Amino acid sequence: MSIYTIPQITLQTMPRFRPDLSGWLDAAANFGLVMPLGAASAVSLVPLVATGQVSPPLALAAFLCVYSSYLIDHLSDVGRLDAGLASSRTKTLARISLFRGLGLCAYLLSMWLTLNCAGLNAAMILLCFPLSVTLYATPLFGRLTRGLFGYRRFKDIPGFKSIYTAFFWGLLMVYAAVFVGGTEPHIVGFFFTYMLLSDVVNTVFCDYKDLERDRAEGVLTWVTMLGPARTTRLLKQINIAAFGLLMLAVAAHWMPHWLLALGAVHLYVHAVIGQGHAITVNGGNPGDALMDAALVLWLPFALLGIFIGQ
Repeated sequence: MSIYTIPQITLQTMPRFRPDLSGWLDAAANFGLVMPLGAASAVSLVPLVATGQVSPPLALAAFLCVYSSYLIDHLSDVGRLDAGLASSRTKTLARISLFRGLGLCAYLLSMWLTLNCAGLNAAMILLCFPLSVTLYATPLFGRLTRGLFGYRRFKDIPGFKSIYTAFFWGLLMVYAAVFVGGTEPHIVGFFFTYMLLSDVVNTVFCDYKDLERDRAEGVLTWVTMLGPARTTRLLKQINIAAFGLLMLAVAAHWMPHWLLALGAVHLYVHAVIGQGHAITVNGGNPGDALMDAALVLWLPFALLGIFIGQ
């Protein structure tokens, strides 16, 4: 085991994750399944806090929306990169027409569920996600601006893509609140901010696996600008800040005490960050499936917290 010291706090991380677990998650992630499952898990906490129940239509709509967004992002790289820089996910999605069709069907079904179960306001928020990913991952931004700003995609703007991506993950929690209806503003504000902080950690960490590709393409991410060591320290601090926000919300009685069970997820994220840094500095590729899986844990640990609280 490793020991990491963070200002006044010493945490003992979990053992390194078994290769077969990482391999299974990577295989699922190559088909775009891990992040949508994480989205379904995370948005389910909004109705669970607001009403005491989960909403299967909301979870399914979020899964389908994020799956379609995943395909927009990764299909934009198919055939664009040299074989040495292409990710395993890009290679998995080589049958472009098939996965474009799947993505379109997934989004249309998500929109249908939203309109039928939640109404027009939630559907208007849902429209933001494919547009945001298209501006992020494809040259649409450069075409619309005729190259005025010197960037083809939002992800080309130095250091911008992590905050941009995290904002829309936060918006996904707002979508969940509108989908459910009647959610109190402090619940919406908490989940937006908590998800934003959590996804900054996720998105920046995921740049470890793209380090060589980003350097080759001249994309300036937090990892390429700060280096792995400083980035790792920053991610651990943001992870602690997100848990601190959770504790403050519980102390203020904005959130139920059982939500503190998500502290286990923050320990998991801490361990993944440490392992990813070690692999990166030794010339390896940590992937991102283990980090993406953190969101999948939100609902199970919240339900465990409810069970223990009873």
